[in-house]
Amino acid sequence: MPETIKKFSGLPVSSGSYEGTVKVLLSIEDFDKVQEGDVIVVHSSSPAWTVPLLRAGALITEVGGILCHTVIIAREIGVPAIANIENITNLLHDGDRVVVDGNMGEIHVLGR
Repeated sequence: MPETIKKFSGLPVSSGSYEGTVKVLLSIEDFDKVQEGDVIVVHSSSPAWTVPLLRAGALITEVGGILCHTVIIAREIGVPAIANIENITNLLHDGDRVVVDGNMGEIHVLGR
């Protein structure tokens, strides 16, 4: 793995590891910027958010636990996910390259 610039930790909720580009979704207006395989970062989600979440290579959510909507989607589509990382929608930015380790609950920021 390339050198980690920053590391964040949260609750590991769907196993696996994935390296990709971050897209922060704050509202439904952000859905159009999602590309297949993006690492999607949200505060939380609801069923209305399902379509963009299905395109994710990994999912990260600020709030929630093993039964929150974002995490259920991650497990159903088989992608790594981490939950409960306070303020992560402000700490990560569109275009950041990260490795999401759903086994350990860690996000390694590699750069932009």
